[in-house]
Amino acid sequence: MNDWGRSFNRRIISRGVTLALSIVGVVFESAWHAPHSATGPEKVVVLTFDDAVKSHRTFVAPLLKRLGFGATFFVTHRWMDDPENFMSWRDIGEIHQMGFEIGNHTWTHSDFSSPRNAARLAGELALVENELQKVGVSRPVSFAYCGNAFGPEAVEQLDRLGFKFARRGMQPEVPYGRIQIGPIFDPLKHHPLLIPTTGDAYPEWTLEHFQTAVGRARAGQIVVLQFHGVPDPKHPWVDTPPDRFQEYMDYLKQQNIRVIAMRDLGRYISNGKRPADRLLKVRFPEPKNGVLALPGEVETTRADLSYWLENMLIHHRYSWDEIAQVTGYSVEEITRKAQELGQAQIAGAPGDKEGETIRVLPYPGGRHPRIGFLEGAILPQRGTKASVFLPWNPASYVVVDLPEAIFSNLGLTYLAHSHVPTIWGGASWGQPLNLK
Repeated sequence: MNDWGRSFNRRIISRGVTLALSIVGVVFESAWHAPHSATGPEKVVVLTFDDAVKSHRTFVAPLLKRLGFGATFFVTHRWMDDPENFMSWRDIGEIHQMGFEIGNHTWTHSDFSSPRNAARLAGELALVENELQKVGVSRPVSFAYCGNAFGPEAVEQLDRLGFKFARRGMQPEVPYGRIQIGPIFDPLKHHPLLIPTTGDAYPEWTLEHFQTAVGRARAGQIVVLQFHGVPDPKHPWVDTPPDRFQEYMDYLKQQNIRVIAMRDLGRYISNGKRPADRLLKVRFPEPKNGVLALPGEVETTRADLSYWLENMLIHHRYSWDEIAQVTGYSVEEITRKAQELGQAQIAGAPGDKEGETIRVLPYPGGRHPRIGFLEGAILPQRGTKASVFLPWNPASYVVVDLPEAIFSNLGLTYLAHSHVPTIWGGASWGQPLNLK
């Protein structure tokens, strides 16, 4: 082969290797899904607004729309009986139509840091979702902790329900009410269901303080801002004057900062294993007097544990995982307690002769009593339910609601699960019936 031929072959081989490496690079990049923020130079700010204040519709959303900013509006039913100062569901639907994200802020805006309140979180979220669906808003993927209070049980509920993002406050790093800079969201450090607030807006904020907070944003470090009403006449301690808010937003625009909603954080978070955030085991605030409030049904079960163990183990044939869910203990704890009570063996029903005895027992909860239309029966209350065991098969039973619903001249007064608002629920959302 002459020199020209050898040179030609080298060029072909070189280009072939380059092409092959390019293809491998494309495949590798596609499979890896690196977070956008890992190498991007842009500064990113997340805007969030809490409590469904009327000014969100009349002032904030139109302004952000003109500026081309993204934002998340966390909505709650808590104050909607005041239409002058708070939004209606129709107002919220209009904000959604403007292109902004609607996040869930629960029905009653309660403190869900305790196990007792966290146990009803799924029901509260479902009530909000039901109303949002009526105005064309899809199921939210983002959540904001009410009063910035959180605990392990609430995080677990959100994870089970499929939420992708949840925002906490500046606490516990910064005491509530202090005009300080909170933690910056680091996707490699913070769990996506415990995203910290960098700045919680108070009336005393200045443009200089706002600039300082926003200035913390850098590659891989995202600033999350929390606002309430602009203005907020009913909650003056978190009010932001409209003229000052205009200054804040103008500054973001002038600095060419990328302003996004919570849902847009997905492009900055790796699809791999979530960070081992130390706050996953933290409760804020700590319970008063050190006493942790448990769900009513858990307290009732523990108060007569021997009875309920027999009910679940022998009659309903629950697994240890199901029993742990009902009692609030871990599997290890409940099996140990069962051994101490001499009830550690799962057995069949007592020696009833088939076809002779109908047994009616309290329903222990835990298992869902329905096999269909589960979205229409969130958090079924066991206090209204009885299990009727079929005489031809002692291992089978039917769950009966007594009552499932109560209607009065006022409308739907009571419902033995969560699905739609009731008179019993009202602003306080009622408390479960803790009957044996």
